[in-house]
Amino acid sequence: MRGELDVMDMEKVSVILPVYNEEKVLEKTIKTLSKTLDKIPNDYEIIISEDGSTDKTPQIARSLRSKKIRTIHNGKRTGKGAAIRNAANCAKGELIIFMDADLASHPNHIKELIRLLEKDAAIVIGSRYIKGAKTMRAPLRYLASKSFNFLVNFTLNSKLSDHQCGFKAFKKNLVIPVINEVENEKWFWDTEFLVRAQRKGLNVIEVPIEWKEARDSKFNLIHDTIHMTHRLIHFKLKHR
Repeated sequence: MRGELDVMDMEKVSVILPVYNEEKVLEKTIKTLSKTLDKIPNDYEIIISEDGSTDKTPQIARSLRSKKIRTIHNGKRTGKGAAIRNAANCAKGELIIFMDADLASHPNHIKELIRLLEKDAAIVIGSRYIKGAKTMRAPLRYLASKSFNFLVNFTLNSKLSDHQCGFKAFKKNLVIPVINEVENEKWFWDTEFLVRAQRKGLNVIEVPIEWKEARDSKFNLIHDTIHMTHRLIHFKLKHR
């Protein structure tokens, strides 16, 4: 009886998958993620936040609906940040995790994110660049990522090593106000979110993770790096 009460007292977890044209991997991802979440003691839900896909992703998402799996559909593409914000605001869990649909970040780390949130962290983020991390990615993309993180630290006074890794968790009641202030809805969203959170004094913890770059990443190295650098400068000038 006591064990049942302990489970009931645990905070519910909402896992958000922002997706765009993921028909090739979505069903497999949901199966893998469900198996991982079935092993945690917390109740959970998975929210597929579909962002204006032009392939069969919306139909596949709808076919996967269940007691544990919810879907949100956007008629046009607005960006990863908007997909996360929309899902976070309607999430039923007190603890929220979002991660890339290609599972570049190994889902086995979910347990650690939850454990740290249940202590005193407001936000826990996966890092590819601190001791203990295992990262597989193309050298040029690695260099671009490291350079961008250095620029964020130097320009915006952030203390984190990896702003863009798509594997983050947070306490809903503490962080939703920050999320709703974030202006960018695309690739700079993660960085702006974390900078704003730090400026508000929220406790952000980084954990090393196992991460493998997807072959068909939606991130365009040149175009999206230019976009993020432009948004960084814009944010710096607007929010000194």
